[in-house]
Amino acid sequence: MERFDTMLEAAEFAATRCKSWSFATADDRYDVKGLLVLAETSDSENPIDEDSFYVVSPAGAIGLCEDGEDIDWLFLSDNAPNEDLPLTYQAAPQIRFCPKCGTPVVPAARFCGKCGNRL
Repeated sequence: MERFDTMLEAAEFAATRCKSWSFATADDRYDVKGLLVLAETSDSENPIDEDSFYVVSPAGAIGLCEDGEDIDWLFLSDNAPNEDLPLTYQAAPQIRFCPKCGTPVVPAARFCGKCGNRL
């Protein structure tokens, strides 16, 4: 799941995965052009706060994550109307590298498995 700071950025990315959406809580439907216009208007009239962000699902659904965890799904992808959408956002674990040899290391490791450098 991808993360974005504005609805317009999320809508532009979602448009690479889907060509039409339905509003999650109403019968309103949007094509790419309509969604982009709505997103631009929303960003200018009602910007989100600094702790919030938008997410885009693999099928192109767009959600708002207001508290950094819970997702309020706004637009559902017509490509996958039954997509299993998560209710919370979890960032992908960050890959760490040994500063000495550059080898990827296991999260929470205290020593590099290749060169033995203390991490």
